[in-house]
Amino acid sequence: MKNTLLILLFLNLNVAFCQQKTTFKKHETFNETVQNIDKNILSFIPKGYEAITLKKGDLNLDKFEDCILVLHKKTEETTSNYNDHKPDKRPLLILLGQENGSFTLVFKNEDAVYCIDCGGVFGDPFTGIAIKNGYFSIEHGISGGHHWEEIITFKFNKTKNNWYLYKDHYINYKLNPSSDPKAEALIPDVDRLKTVKDFGEVSFQNFNIYSDKGY
Repeated sequence: MKNTLLILLFLNLNVAFCQQKTTFKKHETFNETVQNIDKNILSFIPKGYEAITLKKGDLNLDKFEDCILVLHKKTEETTSNYNDHKPDKRPLLILLGQENGSFTLVFKNEDAVYCIDCGGVFGDPFTGIAIKNGYFSIEHGISGGHHWEEIITFKFNKTKNNWYLYKDHYINYKLNPSSDPKAEALIPDVDRLKTVKDFGEVSFQNFNIYSDKGY
């Protein structure tokens, strides 16, 4: 009986020690929270979220300055779980500028930007947004033991008053086996460009980056 009690005590102490030593590693991100956001844009950010990207430009070719917001949950560093199919989604909002300087929300897509842990051990894959003359691009990439980049571009259609998937350019890199000291350290081993001929007509609101097809 005495030996049994000693064994149980030892096991309980061992479990307690292991629990004390276990710590949760936060997901790594390279995206900082946007500061000093205008009040007319701040109103589109719901409670519990922050902006990690705010990019302005002419999205619908009407000469008024528009805006794309990418949001994230404030808790995503510890709550997103892509491996268990429970990523904390990052909404992308298209805000159209009005003549009086205000903005109107026209589309919101929670499946257009990868989550904080979608890059696995290599960290947050989202790198930014670009806007130019009716086009906008969502940019991702990682660098580390594995190197890749992907630029997904949408184009505005005046007739349909909407944005449609224009091209998806993915490049994967590998170490350059060349012994030339002037050679690039990395060279592409996969360079894949998909266009409308490959994926057909895909509107922004139907685009899904988590799907293999993209819609």
